Amino acid sequence: MDDETFHERMATYEQLSQEIREQTRERERLADQIGTDLAGTISTAVSVAGANVKAVDRAEDGQRYRFEARLDRAALVAAVTEQLPEGFVVSHVNEDGTLSVEWTGERETPSKREHGALLKAIVAEEMAVDSDGLVETVPTRARVVSRAVELGIDERDATARLDRLATLNVVDLVGGEVYPGENFSRL
Repeated sequence: MDDETFHERMATYEQLSQEIREQTRERERLADQIGTDLAGTISTAVSVAGANVKAVDRAEDGQRYRFEARLDRAALVAAVTEQLPEGFVVSHVNEDGTLSVEWTGERETPSKREHGALLKAIVAEEMAVDSDGLVETVPTRARVVSRAVELGIDERDATARLDRLATLNVVDLVGGEVYPGENFSRL
């Protein structure tokens, strides 16, 4: 192998490396812009969904009160779902109020994905856990379906999607109640 060929290869390697660096910078800039745009969309949805405010404590003398403002996760998912650009779906709402938005890779977001996210949010919203993180109470199947209907999902679609989530081990349907399943946090 002569030196010229080696040098040409190294020059090509350096050129390709520079192109990769430039493309990586552009990819990161684009991803940051998408994140900023999605945050604006979610902010709009939060203003639509509002927050639930309840008094959680008061001083014995009645002069000082403490309030907790909490988003209704199910209403938030419904509002965000309406606001998101096509192809994006809420995939998970966490206990701390953060949520994950996922690109489906499709031109239009499949309604089954939107419905599944909303049903999960309803289960999470209606479920109560103790200080150790153990489930104390869960919603009934009828409650989950009726809440989904309140938030705009057809009753048959809500029922079918809830059954599908059970098949995927996202929820467990036991004795008319809906428990978080093995895959509840993953899908």
